[in-house]
Amino acid sequence: MPKVQRSDKQTDERMIRQSNIELLRIIAIIIIIAHHFAVHSGFDFSADTVSLNRLWIRFIRIGGKIGVNIFVLISGYFLVSAQSIKTSKILKLWGQVFFYSIVIFLVFSVSGLQPFSQQELIEHIAPVTYSRWWFASTYFVLYMLSPYINRLLRTFDRKQYISFLLLLMVLWSVIPTITGSLLQSDPLFWFVFLYSLAGYIKLFGIKTDLSGKKLLLISFGCTVLTFITAVILDTAGNKSDYSASLAAFIYDMQSLPVLIISLLMFMGFLKLDIGYNRIINTVSSAAFGVYLLHDDKYIRSFVWKRVLSNADFSESFLLIPFSVLVIASVYICFTLIELIRIRFIESKYLLISDKAAAFIDKKKDAFISRLSDRLK
Repeated sequence: MPKVQRSDKQTDERMIRQSNIELLRIIAIIIIIAHHFAVHSGFDFSADTVSLNRLWIRFIRIGGKIGVNIFVLISGYFLVSAQSIKTSKILKLWGQVFFYSIVIFLVFSVSGLQPFSQQELIEHIAPVTYSRWWFASTYFVLYMLSPYINRLLRTFDRKQYISFLLLLMVLWSVIPTITGSLLQSDPLFWFVFLYSLAGYIKLFGIKTDLSGKKLLLISFGCTVLTFITAVILDTAGNKSDYSASLAAFIYDMQSLPVLIISLLMFMGFLKLDIGYNRIINTVSSAAFGVYLLHDDKYIRSFVWKRVLSNADFSESFLLIPFSVLVIASVYICFTLIELIRIRFIESKYLLISDKAAAFIDKKKDAFISRLSDRLK
């Protein structure tokens, strides 16, 4: 096949959208769905009973926070070199969240599935402000801050950067893992740490002779080990408050085991070379929309409990195959919905939002210039 010449812009875009990372996005959203299947279905297993079904639900819960960490690591890796935020991207992100917030509210209110509430309407009109989806709101703020974070990070030499990362890791991961309690932290602070960690990998790299496949194998081994530890702590938690607190925290996104698993997966996929795959990249583009759809509080209660009645399978020998089928079905269904939105709605919205972004940038630059002159 003859080699096709591409412009630098096209080549850069292809590098940004390399399919190994896009495949990781797909895996991340699938394990997040699995986590939500486990935590939002209403399973109520007896604390004194050890069964295959209970262990399975305990196992798939671990994926949620790993997936969250991976998404932030990916963002930090690609955004750390950016000089400024793009207003067009802000409007695109806001438009996506606003669209689903309003549509979901209207569907559930008009159909009578949810009673109309004026406060709920206000919150759905401003979903980012009211954190209808905690991840979306936190990521939105992180992106707004990213140029300033980048300037700080680029002032560090390698040793300073490592010291900075170690400090944040000890404060927000190591100590909480030991105590089972967060130390003056919240999701935004943790996202800044993950962003900075991925930025270090992009700017300085990490030397390792391990292949991508070996890194992924180690990450899976760490996942199994973390699961076994969680089960042991959970069992011991009946007799010890300390063990109970550790059992509750070990699956948290800030726990050291989850951080290690997330980092190993991220590095493993970075080292994988699967080339460019249009299907993978297309499916991956729907990942954030899948998150918004399946984790909306109206939809997750309706789907997990009312439509599928997942908890009814608590004691069934069919729970494991049922859960796999449900997780796959939810992912496929919501991916198709998001791809349709991108094709028929977002494509038209961007024609307007891009013009609005250009206007906002012009006015913003003029305002900042005038304000700067007055403050001299």
